[in-house]
Amino acid sequence: MSLTHSYPRLNKHRSIAVLFFAIGLSSVHAEKLTFEQHIRPILKANCFQCHGEDKELKGDLDLRLRKAIVKGGKNGPTLIPGDHKKSPLFTLTQKGEMPPDEHPALKPKEIELIARWIDQNAPTAYPEPDQIPAAGELIITGDERAHWSFQPINKPALPKLKSPAGSNPIDLFIARKLTGKKLSTSPEASRIKLIRRATFDLTGLPPTNNEIDDFLQDKSPDAWERVIDRLLASPRYGERWGRHWLDAAGYADSEGYNDKDIVRTDAWRYRDYVIRAFNSDKPIDQFVIEQIAGDELSGATLANAQGLANGNPEALEKLTATAFLRMGPDGTASAPGTEQAKAANQNITETLKIVSSSLLGLTVACAECHHHRFDPIPQEDFYRLRAVFAPAFDTTHWRKPASRRLALLSEADKKCSDTIEAEAKKIDAFTKAKAKEVAALIFERVISRLPEKHRKFARETYNTPKDKRTPEQVKFITEKYTVINVPTTFGSIGSGLGLYINVEKDAKELEKSIKLYQDAAAGLRKTKPLPDYIRVTVEDTANKAPVTNVFYRGDHTSPKDDVMVPSDFTVLATADSTPFADNNKDLPTTGRRLAYAKHLTSGKHPLTARVLVNRFWMHHFGRGIVNTPGDFGLRGSAPSHPELLDWLAADFMENDWRLKRFHKLLMTSSTYRQDSVRRPDHDLVDAENTLLWRMPVQRLEAETIRDSILAVTGKLNLTPYGAPIPVVLSRVGALVVGGDKISTDEREYKRSVYVQTRRSQLASILDVFDAPQMAPNCELRTSSTVTPQSLALMNSDFVLKQASLFANRVIAETGVKANSDTHIRHAWQLSCGEAPSEAEFTELKRLFDVQKSLFETSKSAKDKTSPDKKALTTLCQVLFQTNRFLYVY
Repeated sequence: MSLTHSYPRLNKHRSIAVLFFAIGLSSVHAEKLTFEQHIRPILKANCFQCHGEDKELKGDLDLRLRKAIVKGGKNGPTLIPGDHKKSPLFTLTQKGEMPPDEHPALKPKEIELIARWIDQNAPTAYPEPDQIPAAGELIITGDERAHWSFQPINKPALPKLKSPAGSNPIDLFIARKLTGKKLSTSPEASRIKLIRRATFDLTGLPPTNNEIDDFLQDKSPDAWERVIDRLLASPRYGERWGRHWLDAAGYADSEGYNDKDIVRTDAWRYRDYVIRAFNSDKPIDQFVIEQIAGDELSGATLANAQGLANGNPEALEKLTATAFLRMGPDGTASAPGTEQAKAANQNITETLKIVSSSLLGLTVACAECHHHRFDPIPQEDFYRLRAVFAPAFDTTHWRKPASRRLALLSEADKKCSDTIEAEAKKIDAFTKAKAKEVAALIFERVISRLPEKHRKFARETYNTPKDKRTPEQVKFITEKYTVINVPTTFGSIGSGLGLYINVEKDAKELEKSIKLYQDAAAGLRKTKPLPDYIRVTVEDTANKAPVTNVFYRGDHTSPKDDVMVPSDFTVLATADSTPFADNNKDLPTTGRRLAYAKHLTSGKHPLTARVLVNRFWMHHFGRGIVNTPGDFGLRGSAPSHPELLDWLAADFMENDWRLKRFHKLLMTSSTYRQDSVRRPDHDLVDAENTLLWRMPVQRLEAETIRDSILAVTGKLNLTPYGAPIPVVLSRVGALVVGGDKISTDEREYKRSVYVQTRRSQLASILDVFDAPQMAPNCELRTSSTVTPQSLALMNSDFVLKQASLFANRVIAETGVKANSDTHIRHAWQLSCGEAPSEAEFTELKRLFDVQKSLFETSKSAKDKTSPDKKALTTLCQVLFQTNRFLYVY
């Protein structure tokens, strides 16, 4: 924006602002304002683009420092300390003349803040540099460097409170905050609530009646810990927690980018890698390194990756992990040729978004076109990060998705394929010999039609290799007697032998014979075992690592001269920081990604462990200690318990980055085990429950709702892994899992983590309950309560069918002769995990009786389903819609 702009414009905030200043500035404001803390963030977000971060200053005005604002531009000083009414910085923004029309106007509160700061003599928090830095340079202030998430992780001492010996460390930090507000944690939840809470948290499924009964009857002091251990050992654990990571990784079974949204047939192997990693309790630092640089860990390059993947199981696992970097939307397989470069660069940007939000908690991509508007991240830092990944994302030698795959065959399949190929080659050899016989026969018959004086020369010409023929021979065979140019091999009968079939009738018998042999070889080859594919990230060491330039305004067609080397963010630099080597001579690859991954997991990086444990905490409590899990920057939420976050991060790293241990530490705390009941006096102080004086009530996620419905009906297919179940359009226009028919193996009833996740085509039952559409990933799921959710539970074919199956299960387990009361109680027990209260039973019984009466009235002679079964089915469907089914308390 230019403060020399002389044409006023209307502003939607102007009338509000004028009134605000007329009545607001007369009051005394005790708060002391500083440029760095209060004013600079406003100017950085709205004004630096024109007045500081570009090398050319509009109006010669620089707003990055107080002294620069006082100095002003072409029109003189912009700030008159002590008098906001005479300061253009205030008057032009208050009138709505600045920022200019193409930029959003400042908010009234921001304009008021500027006025107050000016009237306080426009103070700074600390002395500014003697010289104003050159235009275009990002100035990082001391306050920005001191931001909490940029500081080293130091393990704080445990709070000293009057609490029982051996208290869980988590409880000590939570209790200290609560005590400061004269609050306290809630009593322990009932055992029914605890086992449902733990089972949903760790497996994403409801506990079975047997599991509930075992826990209720277990009076041993370690009963709760044994429940946790059992759940952590379940294969269902990896499916649940793998799904959490797949959100952050942007997992999708399609390429996205445009409406074509091409299906990825090979992404599922990365999904299975993730599930196995969580089930095996792979240390999270190793998990991170493998995903960023598994190829470099295993010594793989484009040239040898195929062999490593098929001959070394450990290398295969690490290579599969690198599909993490191939999850971003990629339009290079579908974009028109003119868009290829744009699509490739967009894929790189989306990949960096995934890496930075999932592991760093920063919105780094906001610095692609200019210095970050809010965080101390210069544009150059974006390209320094890009340089880390550039050798594997070389836009000058770009490989489309189909060229980034490795074919996998088992040893048995390889032997079978080799045997088939050997047999097919025998047929090829026989066919080739036969073709030569045919060619010789035709040639002799063709040459017999030539004048006798030319036959000898024709034969010599025909038998001479093409590249050794004399000019006279070439002219003879290509111009004078082309008919003698009979091919000796026939890749295509139509273009070879077929040209000569009129020479003799029996030539066409010959043609059919050769065609049969060719078809036989082709048919045999079709019986080869088909390979599976994995998508991978590898470097092509045949090409020199590309140079990474800064793009002017983020435009890949306008590279600047500035060349960036791989390194971490400027704001995180310390006295002993060293840039990553451009090329590690000890590796066959550049080693950039491996160096970066080890840097992130070294224990010294201030962001990685904080971001990860915050996300793990969020999946237990419904919100993170930092409630913006993908943004730990200046505009992100401040941690509700900063010392607890640092203690957890440090403890996590000290204990080998083991997630299962983290779960147990958290779930054995009193904080986790407390009840979820609200208390009016506590609500008055902390209505959002930020301080965790009770366990938050959480709605089940989309996948868990579908899986729970299948679990209580008894139809859930627990077969793990494998290709995704497709999502297709049903006869009624809904996107359903598997289509309208159920396969004999009932694969359509597998867990939702195995359902196809297509960016443009989510299953309707998942979409309506807030399953994320990866754009490019999901840092934090929403949990909405909207009408379409109720409609889906009332009307969708999936729910109606499952309600009928649920009723069948109830009848089968209680007996056909059981009365309706028994059916009702058992249905509630299966869906909610405990027997209904008398009040609950009364309501359910009333519903059943009303529905039965209606079905009896409307029953036709052709209707073979009894009114009792129909009423029970309706009741089962209603149970899917209850809060007791949809929420965890």
